[in-house]
Amino acid sequence: MAPSPSPGPAAPRAAPLRLLLLLLLASECALAALLPAREATQFLRPRQRRAFQVFEEAKQGHLERECVEELCSREEAREVFENDPETDYFYPRYLDCINKYGSPYTKNPGFATCVQNLPDQCTPNPCDKKGTQACQDLMGNFFCLCKAGWGGRLCDKDVNECSQENGGCLQICHNKPGSFHCACHSGFQLSSDGRTCQDIDECADSEACGEARCKNLPGSYSCLCDKGFAYSSQEKACRDVDECLQGRCEQVCVNSPGSYTCHCDGRGGLKLSQDMDTCEDILPCVPFSLAKSVKSLYLGRMFSGTPVIRLRFKRLQPTRLVAEFDFRTFDPEGILLFAGGHQDSTWIVLALRAGRLELQLRYNGVGRVTSSGPVINHGMWQTISVEELARNLVIKVNRDAVMKIAVAGDLFQPERGLYHLNLTVGGIPFHEKDLVQPINPRLDGCMRSWNWLNGEDTTIQETVKANAKMQCFSVTERGSFYPGSGFAFYSLDYMRTPLDIRTESTWEIEVVAHIRPAADTGVLFALWVPDLRAVPLSVALVDYHSTKKLKKQLVVLAVEHVALALMEIKVCDGQEHMVTISLREGEATLEVDGTRGQSEVSAAQLQERLAVLEKHLQSPVLTFAGGLPGRCSLPCSSWVRGSRDAQLGHPRSNPDRLAFLVVCFKRKGKSRWVLSGHYGASVLVRSLAEAEKHVRGPALA
Repeated sequence: MAPSPSPGPAAPRAAPLRLLLLLLLASECALAALLPAREATQFLRPRQRRAFQVFEEAKQGHLERECVEELCSREEAREVFENDPETDYFYPRYLDCINKYGSPYTKNPGFATCVQNLPDQCTPNPCDKKGTQACQDLMGNFFCLCKAGWGGRLCDKDVNECSQENGGCLQICHNKPGSFHCACHSGFQLSSDGRTCQDIDECADSEACGEARCKNLPGSYSCLCDKGFAYSSQEKACRDVDECLQGRCEQVCVNSPGSYTCHCDGRGGLKLSQDMDTCEDILPCVPFSLAKSVKSLYLGRMFSGTPVIRLRFKRLQPTRLVAEFDFRTFDPEGILLFAGGHQDSTWIVLALRAGRLELQLRYNGVGRVTSSGPVINHGMWQTISVEELARNLVIKVNRDAVMKIAVAGDLFQPERGLYHLNLTVGGIPFHEKDLVQPINPRLDGCMRSWNWLNGEDTTIQETVKANAKMQCFSVTERGSFYPGSGFAFYSLDYMRTPLDIRTESTWEIEVVAHIRPAADTGVLFALWVPDLRAVPLSVALVDYHSTKKLKKQLVVLAVEHVALALMEIKVCDGQEHMVTISLREGEATLEVDGTRGQSEVSAAQLQERLAVLEKHLQSPVLTFAGGLPGRCSLPCSSWVRGSRDAQLGHPRSNPDRLAFLVVCFKRKGKSRWVLSGHYGASVLVRSLAEAEKHVRGPALA
């Protein structure tokens, strides 16, 4: 290390500098004393800065002479800086410059630069360049003046403006080195002030929601669809919601655009509850007497005309036939009894045709038919007897002979040493086509107090007593009673084939029904396409409005599952009501008690539905009354319950498949229920009287 330089002659040279400084300060004070305080303050501030600058320049000049051009001691450096902190800072570093560059006398340029920079604490600049506005040199120290957004001794620390009141931002504040900026949530945009946010109206874009309705929301928007539809963001359209996939219905669910309908197993005695989703029991609202008589025999139980009773008598000697019974019916046609041998032998059949007794007989291969007596299908009890008397058959009604026919033989026929007689009730033991004159064999009637061959058979009463299905209702009236457990159906053709083959076929359906329902739910009339298991047309009683989801007693006319018209009805008032429907090309009407029902479809929809119906009518269809086979997606699929007097217009029936209906219709004069259809020449047409019985349910006792 170089020896410390002595003070030497530096002191005399510092005297003029001090004198100059004192003169300057004295002049400044004099001016301040002469000026007012405010002006003096404004004057002194710049003068102070100039004096400081002069001092700095003077200090650099002294430093140049004392320590750069010559070697200076610590005391000489103290005279230059005139304070200890700067001297203590300067002198050790001055010695480092000497060690590094040599003494001043070597005239090394690096030494001069090294010494000249030692007094300035801001050279080199200790402050962070990015965050510093300026560096101020102090006495042995420095001060970093920071830019906005920076802090710390060296201005190298970022100030997080967002930590204080969110930086003044309304929504989002983003801090960044030395600064920050405001931002907004999605759906908002930054206002011109750079701090607040305003909502963006996405609905101003007509394509925002596509087919759906657009509703602007604060910071967002919503695409709205009608009830029963959901918005698809990919397709920008409203798509139907299949509520049936959500398991809303207790039993059967049918989805439709924007809605759905629940159906219950009407055949199982269920209907929709008040909530329109669950099911409840169908309960009768009008009482009907369902009591049966154990002492009566129902003749119409076997729908194919098969006998309900078969008896076989064997005798050791010739025996004459004697049979007597009480009988009641509203049915105009059917078989009471058969007596005799096999089909090709001797036999007689006592039947009813057009309400009068008819006797068909075959003796020795010769057949005859005779009819006589009063009309007896008035529903009143009367006593009927058949007796062989001296080669004659005598038929009596209420002890009065109405027929006496000579015969050429006996009904008991010898076979293997015995005389045999077959007797059947309510049917014949062979097919109806093999009769002398074909007849519909099934008779909806009732017997009681029977006596076969003077009471020799006693087993029938015990059999009837043990089987309720063989018994008749105790209380009856004209018409058909349907207990809610079946239906009747017919094979009808509703297409009209014109005589001119160049003319297109037309169609027409008319139904008039006088009903007295016992429950508020059930199918009155329907068409069924067996091949497609489809129901192209139905008329039903329901207790709810399917689209409005309201409980209400209605008659509904529907094509497939679409209701065309409906009309309110008081089904549980115990009164008779008239239901009329008429459908033809371009027209469909429903009336209840003379009041026209309300249309549920537009004119275009009506034409579309009628076109669907016409297409179905070109296929084989069955006409159902009182119910439907299987479960169907209809306004109602349950059996009807109640009573009615009914007649079908020219039906081609399938009597062995007929079942029970549900409604009571009283007839006064002409029949009150007519199904009108048009038939081609090849269609077998039975008489009206013959057709009427097939709409009936259980026998009237």
